[in-house]
Amino acid sequence: MSAIPCLVDGWSEENNNIILTWKQNEGNLEPNQDARKRCCSESLKLLQKIQGIPAATERLKLEMTVSYNTFLFSLGLSNPSEIEESLIHTLLRALEAAGSQVSCSDPVQLWEAVLQTFGTSVYVPYLYKLLLIQWMLCLMRCQLERILTLLTQTNNKREHSAPVNLQTETRNLALSMEEDSSLMVAMAAKDLKDLLHICTVICQGVEQMKMEKYSEALEAFQEAKGLPSPRSLLAQIHTLTGQSFAKLGQPNCALHFYRKAVEVDCACHSALYQSALVFRQLGNSKAEIEALHLLYSAVQLQSDKSSSSVSLVSPATLLGGEQMTFISRVPSSSLILHTLAHTRVFNGSISDGVEHYLDLLASLQSDGKDLVSPGDGTSFPRIPVVYLEAGFALLKAQRYSDALVVCEEVITSTVDFIPKRLLLDAVEKSDSDVVLENVDFVLWAGVAHLLQAQAHWKLKDTKEAITNFTRAINQLVKVFIKQKDWKQKHLGNTEAMVEKMVTLEAAKGQALAGRGLCFLERGQLKEALRDLHLSLQMSTGCKTTKMWLTEVLWRLDRREEALAHWREVHSTSETPKSINLPLYLQAWPEDTAFDFTNLKKKMDEYIHAKDVMT
Repeated sequence: MSAIPCLVDGWSEENNNIILTWKQNEGNLEPNQDARKRCCSESLKLLQKIQGIPAATERLKLEMTVSYNTFLFSLGLSNPSEIEESLIHTLLRALEAAGSQVSCSDPVQLWEAVLQTFGTSVYVPYLYKLLLIQWMLCLMRCQLERILTLLTQTNNKREHSAPVNLQTETRNLALSMEEDSSLMVAMAAKDLKDLLHICTVICQGVEQMKMEKYSEALEAFQEAKGLPSPRSLLAQIHTLTGQSFAKLGQPNCALHFYRKAVEVDCACHSALYQSALVFRQLGNSKAEIEALHLLYSAVQLQSDKSSSSVSLVSPATLLGGEQMTFISRVPSSSLILHTLAHTRVFNGSISDGVEHYLDLLASLQSDGKDLVSPGDGTSFPRIPVVYLEAGFALLKAQRYSDALVVCEEVITSTVDFIPKRLLLDAVEKSDSDVVLENVDFVLWAGVAHLLQAQAHWKLKDTKEAITNFTRAINQLVKVFIKQKDWKQKHLGNTEAMVEKMVTLEAAKGQALAGRGLCFLERGQLKEALRDLHLSLQMSTGCKTTKMWLTEVLWRLDRREEALAHWREVHSTSETPKSINLPLYLQAWPEDTAFDFTNLKKKMDEYIHAKDVMT
């Protein structure tokens, strides 16, 4: 019998040495994962030695303590199911040591038996540590109902008692958190309980948000704010509160809590991201750009840090991958940079937008991504779209040679993927991935030629501009829609296909208008008339194209037709129906700087002469 105390003392010392090693690691400026792995391995070996002999009450405190430590170290290194299996084994051994034979493996039923068996014995504080592990495992899987059942049993309530809820149970939970100085633990039970409490409340709030019960979610987050928590977690609570207010149509309240989140933790990226979304909703582009810029800088700063620091039990671990994705979802740095570049260009900050786009292109090239590689399933646009937007931005910045080079990348990368002809039926469903992909290739190549043509126009090279407008048209007409009235018969197509059809039509309209303008400049009036007429069939509301048509008709001495178009343009007060076009199709032909002063003078004189004659 004398050998037993020696075993207990030796194993206790071994446990304490493992924990001392971990505590020293925690005290370092940069605790690392390798130290955790070593402690986990040594603690597991110790547990295997303890459980290698029959269970006995004199070793229960030691076995439950070492189990607790091993399970904590195993977080993130082992599957939660494996940890739960080991926990069940430990509980069954505890019951065996107490002389109670239970064969069930259901954790809830097993815990009921354990709590009944040990009651108010000296082993309860050690059992409660394992109960926290069970709570933790349930929380990681978002098993809120199971947590409620577990805590109800612990609070000595039964199924026949009055209805209870999880927030009340966690709030009123009274667990003995006494620590045994002779048996060290990797994390104090009280600290783990406090973290489990607040994370459980947050998890409840998130689940309410998913069910669109935002007022109930706010109640949960309000309670969570009153609980002890790390600064980073408090910032996330403020962010979730802001998101709930945003969903309730209270953007100013949302912004207030996003601001509080950043004040608490300047590294709370999700608060900055959500702020940008609210500013966009409010139409405050300046504030949106500022938030995106701060977000991008913060994300870059974080990615530059190569620290492998790790906490033993983190809120991210407890709330699980799905919950944390919901809580702290932030786009990738590339997507943030793209959004920032797009927003700046769209709102007229061309110079800054161009620099962002060039940084983004450099980043994509350094990653070695193929220009026509398939989409990765995220909201990041396809790479040719980024190149076309960059080309458009360079065009707007009057960097025409750079725009030509960027667009040439798209042309050379897509040339082998463009079909000779693509026939679409507006009635039949034509939204397969292959069809959509082929339409994209045609569109990208056509727009690349279109932007190059615009660059040549700006460089006053109308001959080369005509060549590229023609190439754009030749590419875009490869997609042919059977029905002329397809816009009224697109019920068989998905929104994605209809959007592509509209974009194709707009691109064709711009290419024809651009070529028509070049012909006008060169005095080829019949060709200009043809192209401008065709362009207006596709973009009926473009006033600038109508003005060019008026100029052509005047020069062809078709004065009455010119007058009719002139009056139509100037009598139409209603703006054309807005079409949500991609960024790279914005501001053309309005951006051509064509001077209509002389036309206006001639039309005024003609109208005056007609009035005098009558």
